[in-house]
Amino acid sequence: MKNATLRSLSHRLVGWVFVLLLMGLWEVAGRRDETGLFPPLSAVLVEAADLLRSEALTNDILPSLCRALAGFVVGSVMAVALGVVLGWWRALHPWITAPLEFLRSVPAAALVPLAVALYGSTTPMKVGVIALGAFWPVLLNTVDGIRRAEPGFVESARVYTSGSSLSILRRVVLPAATPQIMTGLRIGLAISLILMVVSEMFGATSGLGYLILQAQRLYALTSMYAGVVILAVIGLMLTGLFSAVEKRAMFWFDGMKGRT
Repeated sequence: MKNATLRSLSHRLVGWVFVLLLMGLWEVAGRRDETGLFPPLSAVLVEAADLLRSEALTNDILPSLCRALAGFVVGSVMAVALGVVLGWWRALHPWITAPLEFLRSVPAAALVPLAVALYGSTTPMKVGVIALGAFWPVLLNTVDGIRRAEPGFVESARVYTSGSSLSILRRVVLPAATPQIMTGLRIGLAISLILMVVSEMFGATSGLGYLILQAQRLYALTSMYAGVVILAVIGLMLTGLFSAVEKRAMFWFDGMKGRT
């Protein structure tokens, strides 16, 4: 246990050293750049701090974060609910496999211009596009996780419990599928942030994506990079929060990793 903890800490240390090295290279390259296309990291960080202290925080950044989280939650809840139904009732498999494979092959980002043309650049449209993007990885991982539940566990549950399908689903199948569902949620969270930015780059007048695009159009490259850095920090914070929740919810699974 102690060795595993030390190994984990060493891996994290190496990762942070690598990040600091890249930041140092960015600073050096930015100071040597004479074209104005690559500002130094220190100037970008100062600009990011100014954005966080300005009205952009309440007008652009926080609303974008709320839309991303709302779309992620809506898409994930719908995906888990539908995925449990499609994965548990195997009679549906021949009917759903082909439609699912067809629909999931259409990137949600490609639908943003169509959604803007039909519904305008409204908050419900943006949340809907984000929800659609988060929906597919969670759905597919939920369906696959339910299908891959160990048949021996299911049959044992039928013998040692009342045999109720819902009881077996709740007490055996869902816990067995939870690790894969959490994987889908992690992917869906990352896609939600991407689609948050993409949905705010078409006909929008506010949002972090609009802020980045507008800075690029005005050739305010330091502000553009600052918006990207803020987006990266948001992604890092959400990933850390999700990892903490996952670790708390999956504490029983950590001791089972690697066992045969």
